[in-house]
Amino acid sequence: MMNQMSKTEDTGKLVQLLNEELGLTPYEAKAYMALLQHGRLSPFGLNQKCGIPRPRAYDVLNSLVGKGLIMEQPGRPRMYAAVDPQAGLGKLMTELERKTLGQLEEKGTIVKMLVSSLSKLHDKSRGAQLEGERVWVTRRDNAFIAKYCEAIRNVEKELVVASPDPKPPENDVLEAVEHILKKNKTVRIVRQITPQWTRRDLDKYEELIALGDQVRHLEYDGLRYAIFDEKDTVLVFPASEGSQFAVWIRLPSLAAVLREHFEALYKKGQPALPTLRKLRNTKI
Repeated sequence: MMNQMSKTEDTGKLVQLLNEELGLTPYEAKAYMALLQHGRLSPFGLNQKCGIPRPRAYDVLNSLVGKGLIMEQPGRPRMYAAVDPQAGLGKLMTELERKTLGQLEEKGTIVKMLVSSLSKLHDKSRGAQLEGERVWVTRRDNAFIAKYCEAIRNVEKELVVASPDPKPPENDVLEAVEHILKKNKTVRIVRQITPQWTRRDLDKYEELIALGDQVRHLEYDGLRYAIFDEKDTVLVFPASEGSQFAVWIRLPSLAAVLREHFEALYKKGQPALPTLRKLRNTKI
């Protein structure tokens, strides 16, 4: 009795997976399992084995044939048998991939349209927002990273960054820096480069240096900030209760003071390339 219950539970789980993960309807999943377990069945036999109503049995079986999971054998009555699951489910997976890629392409087209339209609205309001709000406090989360990368991409002349963070920058940030380097903007950075960095992190940073990123390695435990075109400043404060906070300030006088602080750090720092290559050699 216990073995029978366990077998029923296992069948129920497989039916649930076929329904929820592979997109079969509940009736399709039950019919497919019945054919795998019992071999060839007629619509009437299917009704007897798993309780699918006879008026629905034909539609369910025809749908499974169309999905390549079962075969139809002509005759009176018509009989149906499951295809080898390796072939049947493989075909179903290929079809799911094709459908998913089509949906992603469709969504990508919609996103491009939205970006074009919404960016125009954002460009109109951005100047007013910056002039109207001299100080903006936010969490350092995904929204912050997106805004930070936008600010980097909009640099007109120079970006300077000082960071005691031992972890490497986010990929989105590196891509934004690469973008302005290719536009011949000036980027100067003082930061720590530590064994926490992966080989990939080190290689990417060396690529940026080759593009003109002026990076100096300095181990220090101080203020973390970025200055955009000697006007806007972003200060990032240490984590508090799991969250980091950042303050965006449009105040040229503050930017000037921090710029002097940056120059002092930059003089203390050493060219980052030797440190990058030394660490990379340890990861071979």
